[in-house]
Amino acid sequence: MKGIKQYQFLLKPFLILTVFYLVGILAIILAGVHFADDVARTNYGYAGWNGFSRYVSTVTAYGLHTNTYLANIAPLTQIVAVLILAFASLLLICLVTSKEIFKKPMSAWIWHLIAVVPLGLSPYMLECLSYQYDAPYMAISILFAILPLIFAKEKWWKYGITLSVSILIICMTYQAAIGIIPMLVIFMAIKWWNESAKKETKEIIKFVAFSAVVFLVTLVIFQKFLMKSRDAYVSTDLPEISQLIPQFFSHLGQYFSLVFSDFRVLWLVLIAIILVSFVVVFIIRSKKNRVAAGAVVVISVVLMAVLAFAFYAVLEKPLYATRAMYGIGAFIAIVAIYVVDGKGREWVFKIPVVALTYCFVVFAMIYGNALREQNNYRNEKIAMVIADLNQMPEMTDGRVRNIKTSGSVGLSPVVEHMSKSYPMIKRLLAPTYSEFVPWMAYQLLYQSGIDGLVYEETKEMDGTALPVLKETVFYRIKGDDKNVMVEFKGENKLNVIF
Repeated sequence: MKGIKQYQFLLKPFLILTVFYLVGILAIILAGVHFADDVARTNYGYAGWNGFSRYVSTVTAYGLHTNTYLANIAPLTQIVAVLILAFASLLLICLVTSKEIFKKPMSAWIWHLIAVVPLGLSPYMLECLSYQYDAPYMAISILFAILPLIFAKEKWWKYGITLSVSILIICMTYQAAIGIIPMLVIFMAIKWWNESAKKETKEIIKFVAFSAVVFLVTLVIFQKFLMKSRDAYVSTDLPEISQLIPQFFSHLGQYFSLVFSDFRVLWLVLIAIILVSFVVVFIIRSKKNRVAAGAVVVISVVLMAVLAFAFYAVLEKPLYATRAMYGIGAFIAIVAIYVVDGKGREWVFKIPVVALTYCFVVFAMIYGNALREQNNYRNEKIAMVIADLNQMPEMTDGRVRNIKTSGSVGLSPVVEHMSKSYPMIKRLLAPTYSEFVPWMAYQLLYQSGIDGLVYEETKEMDGTALPVLKETVFYRIKGDDKNVMVEFKGENKLNVIF
């Protein structure tokens, strides 16, 4: 009990962060959308994460749902994700500054809460929080990417065990967070070096080297003994040695290209100002040679940014979905927290941080409303198809038919207009309209009420050989006594397969 009381000073900032994040995703929760995989999980109640080696997600879900049949319990799952993100955010602030900051008046640490928001509400994290099933486990991956560094100054064995276990948990929840660990190791190393005249360089090198060894050994153990090989929309395989480096830089270039095309110019300008501020503040606070400090911080910023995507970029077939790119939010949060930690004339550096956080909160609201608009548009088209199917005598004869969908439902006119100012909306909403996902087939199967319809994902269907039964401006229905193909005519604006 005494141990809990000594941390009571963290309760107030924790509650404020929880409110920040809940407000941020309020529009997403109110949209009430079964996002992508949620459609199938709601119908079947299965976990399905073990195929991607996410065993911790499966076990944790069984506990959270109190059953091996996973009935939809949203928005509880999204609220749990928010609580986890709020706790992870507190830990990140303590790492970048110190937990002592929260013993000061609220006016001293409220800026840190504002600065850390991109960790949980970056535009890339919004897809993760849209999942009514997956959200808590994606949040857990972020928590365990930060947690082990709390023990960095403890005994080596304690830090090593915590680090290794945390890496395994990340790999078995959502692997996209794995780059946050080396990102934090680099930040802590340069911070110690920069601000401590007594801290020996050898100690820092040992810390980095030990962290790197534990990190790589644990990843090898996971890859050899726990990871299941996959080759679907993402591959767990590595390229041939001769192609490893060129493909890595090609994939890395693609990730940063997406960041520049996804983010609005205003966001990019604010991020650039924050990064420049980080470099300036780092040099100002340095107890080392200013030139050396400048070189160290610039190199470190580049390495930290690269680490946001490095571990997917090394794969033969990386995942470019927005949900795989939330590491950049952690990078922004780390530098932003450091920037707002200043006093006196350094208050000016807080302005771009506050502005960026506000932009991200506003965009979260915009996205949540766009999600609802797009979902309504998709459901309208599905309802039209179901009505047509039920009016066809040949579809209601009770015969077993395999149903497939192709093409794209397209973007809602409202979302189409919205995406001109916020191009990233198209990628975030891709699972609700893209031709690369089977969710519309699931909805047709379970909502049509037609006996005999089945969906077999692995079974190929040649739509060109089927006779046209009905055609509208939105879709074309084809079928025979064994198959039904619904071809949607909407334009697919997704420019990267996710």
